[in-house]
Amino acid sequence: MPGPVDHYRTLGVPADASSEALRDAYRDQARRNHPDRVTDPSQRAAAAERMAAVNEAWRILGDPERRATYDLARRPGPRPAPAAEPPAEPPADRTYGRRGDAFDDVAVSPAAGCALRVVPVVLTLAVLLGILIATAVLGGGGEVPARMDAGRCVEVATTIRVVPCTADTPVIVGRGVMGTPCPTTAVAVVLPSRTEQLCVAPPGTPVP
Repeated sequence: MPGPVDHYRTLGVPADASSEALRDAYRDQARRNHPDRVTDPSQRAAAAERMAAVNEAWRILGDPERRATYDLARRPGPRPAPAAEPPAEPPADRTYGRRGDAFDDVAVSPAAGCALRVVPVVLTLAVLLGILIATAVLGGGGEVPARMDAGRCVEVATTIRVVPCTADTPVIVGRGVMGTPCPTTAVAVVLPSRTEQLCVAPPGTPVP
């Protein structure tokens, strides 16, 4: 179906006119219909309308692509249906990070994922256990207490601790597994481990 305006008729050329014929017709129409060539003010508006139609006809027919589209629209019969666009791909079924992590595409095996969750917890527990052990071993001044070996002097009260030897401090004359017999002058003192004992004798007792 032809369009509402016949641009070929506006320029005065046939529909199969060459590009050179279209250009010459446009120049001729522009010279004859230019509003500056009209001296009568009452006809100037009509000349401006004709000039606008000539310019529009040249804009369409002077460009090969626009002319081809215009000629296709002028042909009688049903217009060809536009080419169907390919269907859009469905979005990937995955959850993105809060800010679009760059590691969304990194595949992690179940074993590695489990290790990533468990290892930090194990390391944290190991550090806490180390702190507790260090606290138990270190004394109040941060120094490791002297071992309770034979020949050292101890102070026995609610707890037992190694002290410098004086004329009034008991002396350790033996150390062994809990239940081991002590010399007749010594008494058995069970250590907090409940598996060892000390044989503590009165001050000045010689160590065998």
